[in-house]
Amino acid sequence: MIRKLILPLSLAFLGGCTLTGSLAKEGVLSLTEREGRERFTLAGELPAHFSIQATAYFSPDNPERCQVYSIGQGREVTRELITQYTTTYHDHPADFSMNIPLTYHIGLCNGTLQQVALLIRGRYGERSWQHHASHGGLAIVDSRPEQAPPFNSDGTVTVRGYCTWLFQLSKARAWSGQISKLLSCSEPDEHWQLDPDFAKRRSIGAVLGRDELAGKTVRLDLRVNPEERPAMRETWIEFPQGWKPCAEEETPEGTWVWCRNPPTFRTFSMGGKECTVYPNCKE
Repeated sequence: MIRKLILPLSLAFLGGCTLTGSLAKEGVLSLTEREGRERFTLAGELPAHFSIQATAYFSPDNPERCQVYSIGQGREVTRELITQYTTTYHDHPADFSMNIPLTYHIGLCNGTLQQVALLIRGRYGERSWQHHASHGGLAIVDSRPEQAPPFNSDGTVTVRGYCTWLFQLSKARAWSGQISKLLSCSEPDEHWQLDPDFAKRRSIGAVLGRDELAGKTVRLDLRVNPEERPAMRETWIEFPQGWKPCAEEETPEGTWVWCRNPPTFRTFSMGGKECTVYPNCKE
């Protein structure tokens, strides 16, 4: 299921008589809100326990017609034109499809699509804190750059994404000593390999030409690495039975976790049990 949210108005800072007048004005303008007819489709299959949020940002073509008063700033500001689409989590792989307009209009204010920000969310447990997200995006320019991949003859282009869960021992007081995870998603090469240098990895996304985008489909091919990795180097050591966390050490600069030679290890909590290795708990 796709949930859609339209966020075109900037009324949060209005107050008093200004609020009353602006509410009346915006109420009338809201009746004129409409999306352009030309659209493209963002579609794909999400892995189990994943969702995606796509936020489309439209740049005003005529800023002088896109003004709203902000009492916080004491002046008129250019309103934000945003639409947002969000999928729900499923416990199995699930298809999704979002029809994103290339233009947006409210009153005499016209906006052109400039960017679609992607928030890829993963959930690794049932508790409220057991989730994390990684960012990506589609940049929309007037014409596709020469180095950007063209659409195929069937009107599709594929964007690849490869996600890895990075585990650590949480330092949050409420769940200290338990496993928490960070989600890292990057664009792999055509062989689904990532650059070993994290600094050189690219976020998931593409540059698309607006002049050829209408009626086309951007297909997101998202995969999850079956092997999890430690969030920080030299804090866990891998054994045949699993990963063992190195112990904390007190130094004049503070408390640090690092694997000495020879290393010392600590236990941690997982599923209500005291564990020595991840993910198997017991050696």
